[in-house]
Amino acid sequence: MRTFVRIGIGIAAVLLLLVVGAIVAIKTIDPNTLIAPIQAQVKSATGRDLSVRGTAHVALSLHPRIVLTDVVLSNAPWGTARELARIERLELAAALMPLLSRRFELEEIVLVKPVVALETDGKGQKNWQPPGASAGPPQAGGGGGLAAAIAVGEVTINEGVFTYQDGPKAAVSRVVVDKLATRSRPLASNVDLQFRGSVGNVPVNVEGTVGNFQMLTTRTSAYPVDVKGHVGGQPFAIAARIKAEPPRYVFDDLKLALGANAVQGSFSADTGGARPRLVFDLAAPALALSAIPVPAVPASAQAKPPADAARHYLIPDTAVSFAPLRWVDADGKLAIGKLTLASGKTFADIKLAFTNTDARFDMPQFSVGAFGGTLDGSAKIDASRSDMPTVNVKVAGRGLSLGALLAAAGHPREVRGGSTDVAVDLAMRGDSPREWASTATGNVRLVSGKATLVNTKIDPSVTLDKLNEAINPFRALDASTELVCAVVRFPIANGVAHVDRSIAMETSKLGVSASGTLDFRNETLDFQFNPKVRKGISIDIAGLNLADLVRVTGPFASPHVAIDAAGSMKIIASVGAAIGTSGLSAVAQQLLSWADGSGPGPCQVALEGGASRAAQNAGTSNAQPTVPIASDIGKALGKLFGR
Repeated sequence: MRTFVRIGIGIAAVLLLLVVGAIVAIKTIDPNTLIAPIQAQVKSATGRDLSVRGTAHVALSLHPRIVLTDVVLSNAPWGTARELARIERLELAAALMPLLSRRFELEEIVLVKPVVALETDGKGQKNWQPPGASAGPPQAGGGGGLAAAIAVGEVTINEGVFTYQDGPKAAVSRVVVDKLATRSRPLASNVDLQFRGSVGNVPVNVEGTVGNFQMLTTRTSAYPVDVKGHVGGQPFAIAARIKAEPPRYVFDDLKLALGANAVQGSFSADTGGARPRLVFDLAAPALALSAIPVPAVPASAQAKPPADAARHYLIPDTAVSFAPLRWVDADGKLAIGKLTLASGKTFADIKLAFTNTDARFDMPQFSVGAFGGTLDGSAKIDASRSDMPTVNVKVAGRGLSLGALLAAAGHPREVRGGSTDVAVDLAMRGDSPREWASTATGNVRLVSGKATLVNTKIDPSVTLDKLNEAINPFRALDASTELVCAVVRFPIANGVAHVDRSIAMETSKLGVSASGTLDFRNETLDFQFNPKVRKGISIDIAGLNLADLVRVTGPFASPHVAIDAAGSMKIIASVGAAIGTSGLSAVAQQLLSWADGSGPGPCQVALEGGASRAAQNAGTSNAQPTVPIASDIGKALGKLFGR
């Protein structure tokens, strides 16, 4: 028993000597001498000066701490923020035993209320890198500098704010850290991770395990990540094994889940160039964008003030930021089984591949199931000039549903049949949908086949209904409209489309062709529609208001529909004469020549252009009515009332 007591007393004495020695060592340590090596590391890694403007003292404990207040890291000379970082209190916990031999080894870092402003000059220079660092790849070994200065297993950040701005005029992204903590597990290589805060306006609360820093830098084994929690109120999980071969990091066995969404595949990041390069191959059975919380758009990136505030424009002028294309290069593949937009619209079998190099985005091929058919195409974006990005888009749609297209355009209608093909080839400039439309140059074509459109009650307050009533009076009488074909084809140059009978429709009873101008620069149109009644139809004059010419003018949002009354009287007279004589008047012959084989139909003219129009003109009679208009009207009315 006495032996155990003596051993215990000996151990206690040794511990007491160690504590006393540590206290003496700590008491004789000047905190400023410990700060100097850290300042040198930070200066080497960032080119910025680290200074302590408040107090510096050592707090005694089993893990002695150097406590610094009002710590400031200077910003780049070109930076917009006053400082790159400012920390209200910085605590550096040192290992006890090394202090006995005057060695300082960090065990933990605590940052209280840090405010960090990361930014670039918009030309590639970053304020957290030394001047000229972005001009080429980092030195071999990749991870030195600042990373080595803070290579500890335990880090805590309380009440921090981190911002990022890509250029002095760009929007500012914001991350608020309520708490970020990493804690090393005893006798294990993993580190517990906890984060609570927000990205933009999206709340984030996650925790899990990751590997320790040494595993990432020494490359002895794959670095594990297994984190779960909630993002924007949605369950979130990410798991991966990271292989670090600086400057390249590979994420294998990547599995990412957010709500009902799940993505898996491979991902790698190479930080060795002027910009990081991302390479990925990802697949998702289904994605619902409504379940993905998106940070609110900063005020500086929201809609531009309209030039004419009194006008209501349909095409939005909301800025689309191409800044991410200037942040990183990429080579990616993506496959999605079913994509559901926030609006509820769905797309299927999405497959795409793209590259992005020097802010030049190239998607040579994409395909997607949409509107009951398939869309294939390509896209290019050149954002190397931030002041004037260019966009080139080619889309070919086959077997699309006319009903689905009408619904997408905001005019739902029951349609049976109507297989539709679409071809779009446009070059545009700018960074908003309105700028793209205002500068668009290229061609647009839509061709729809036979369909039955169920006729609904006409609403005279709706412009499209009013136009339909004017050019197709049979809609008010028949249960359905039997569409034979429909064509929309127009070239567009610098936002203005000139149409010469290249918009047309044929039904079982009439044909319509249109000519005019679409000006996307100010969203105005000026069109005339010419309806032509087919030969041999049965017409109830009392129920019809036929027009020879319908003109539609004004802004896209509220165009005005006007009917040429004189032309309407000519058609009524012609139809009346046809009923009374079982034949066609000269006016009717002029209108209906395409129906009896003497000229191509409106759809063919719209599709083939000048050649068909020449043939049509050659076969169209220029004869004038042989009976007065008043007489034709009288005959029509007489036939109507049985006289």
